Amino acid sequence: MEFVEERRIEEQIALLKDLVRCDLKGQSLLEVGSGYGLLVAVARRRHGIHAFGLEPGGQFQGTVAVSRRIMQAYGVPDHCVVQGWGEDVPFAEGSFDVVYSVNVLEHVRDPFRVLSESVRVLRPSGHLVFVIPNYGSWWEGHYGLPMVPCCPKALFKVFVKLLGRDPAFVDTLNFIMYRDVRTWVRLLESQCELMTVGQDIWEDRMRTLAFSEWAALGTLKKLLRVVAALRLTEPIIWVGRRLHWETPFVLVLRKRSR
Repeated sequence: MEFVEERRIEEQIALLKDLVRCDLKGQSLLEVGSGYGLLVAVARRRHGIHAFGLEPGGQFQGTVAVSRRIMQAYGVPDHCVVQGWGEDVPFAEGSFDVVYSVNVLEHVRDPFRVLSESVRVLRPSGHLVFVIPNYGSWWEGHYGLPMVPCCPKALFKVFVKLLGRDPAFVDTLNFIMYRDVRTWVRLLESQCELMTVGQDIWEDRMRTLAFSEWAALGTLKKLLRVVAALRLTEPIIWVGRRLHWETPFVLVLRKRSR
């Protein structure tokens, strides 16, 4: 199960260090939507990062309980995973150097509220790094299926059902696209500077296929090998750069100094 795979966590931490251009040792980090908490445990135990996780209760109560057992197994205080919602982060303003989140914003009730709360708890010059599926792209990662960019939910549900998959999960997703990210960035521009939305990362991965095959990404890599064999990689990148097909978004904001 990739969510408790240490190699996956190490890849995430390596990318995070690269994006914020800092080793992160001694830095404070909050992971919004920390799941089973493995990143928090590994970050603390192996990288010297003062990491905390935020995970909601309710239907996610089980992940909170498991994460606390993982903290104990790694010799990390179990209070490092806090129960709470991204729309109302239970930390004081300016508490963290980095706020990080992976594949969470598409599941929350109010994505912009989660972003603004994450910015609130950042220190001046701190970084927000959110990895967000792009529903304006050709790939849907939860089902591991190609999709038409900007496909309406109703049409995508029909497509999923025709393939014999349960379409009910579609209704739980926020279909986030570039126009949404652009609007949120504009609303936060007085507080934050946009560093990237991940287009450069997407282009590099398209050209090199240098990404791991967690979950359904093995299927995606096979499709991209066909694209490369047909010599379509550069034309797709050229069009995708203009239509914002980068997937996922890797949104990096730096909080302005006061």
